[in-house]
Amino acid sequence: MKGVNYDVGIPWAPGFDSRSVWRPDLVRAELQLVRDGLRCNSVLLYGSVLERFVECGRFARELGLQVWLSPRLIDGTQAETLSCFGEAARIAEQLRSEGTAVTLLLGCELTVFMAGLVPGAGFEDRAKALEQAGAEGFDVRLGEFLARARSTVRPLFSGPLSYSAGLWETVDWSDFDVVASNLYRYSGNEATYAADVRRLRSSGKPAVVTEVGCATWRGAASAGPMGHEAIDWSGERPRISPGHVRDEQEQATYLDQALDVLEAEGAHGAFAFELISPSKPHAAEAEYDLDLASYALLKVYGPEAERGYATGHSERKLAFDVVARHWAR
Repeated sequence: MKGVNYDVGIPWAPGFDSRSVWRPDLVRAELQLVRDGLRCNSVLLYGSVLERFVECGRFARELGLQVWLSPRLIDGTQAETLSCFGEAARIAEQLRSEGTAVTLLLGCELTVFMAGLVPGAGFEDRAKALEQAGAEGFDVRLGEFLARARSTVRPLFSGPLSYSAGLWETVDWSDFDVVASNLYRYSGNEATYAADVRRLRSSGKPAVVTEVGCATWRGAASAGPMGHEAIDWSGERPRISPGHVRDEQEQATYLDQALDVLEAEGAHGAFAFELISPSKPHAAEAEYDLDLASYALLKVYGPEAERGYATGHSERKLAFDVVARHWAR
């Protein structure tokens, strides 16, 4: 399973959509690059705009790619999330009936991204609350919710099920078909990273790393999944916080080393995070180079640029070729 994550759109905040430009020609070209450029045999489609799963899934099938669907409803209630999963299951079954090889993920890091398992009004509050006493027992609540989610989707989807667990979450995989984790390497688990991969494999079921990647600044390898915090969102225009220096080699070296470990330890597969992030464009002015805080393997330019994302222009970062070399083996 050699793949990459592909965002179909998430409205993270009012006025901020991760995929404000969406055109079939761009999507088809990007998915073809996934196959022919990155040498992937799989793609993980994630996001909140579920109808785009159908379009992307069909393009992927035409290209011979296996498809993993990961519906993401940011800050939804448990009832809203179950409804979202039910709709995603219907779409997954539709794609499966058309001949697409589909795996359905019941969300991602739900203790942070869904309301109700951990105290907090929004996902940022819940991420902080995980370290506090009020979050005790979140794994039990997560397990109970995942059981409800399986009961919701099983009558609707006949293919394999899994869940993208966060580093801090413990999941009972007994009733899932695949073990899946967003297994980033960072300063806190660098010494145990290989052992963490072996632990995922201990159930005997296929173990897949659904996210692994690094932001594009010097020192981002130590930050792992928190590399996006290099952006300061507090002003009228998002900017890079002082002290962060763009470093494509950091991202490339990280992925080279992490994928080496995953291959050596026998992971069934992995999805690099991620192909492209149009909401974090590259800019010549370092203060506004949001791609520095992006995990994308391609960099794009903003709408004000002559060759902005809407023109179809993107450029490969050093990490793109690293992933391609691994997946070509």
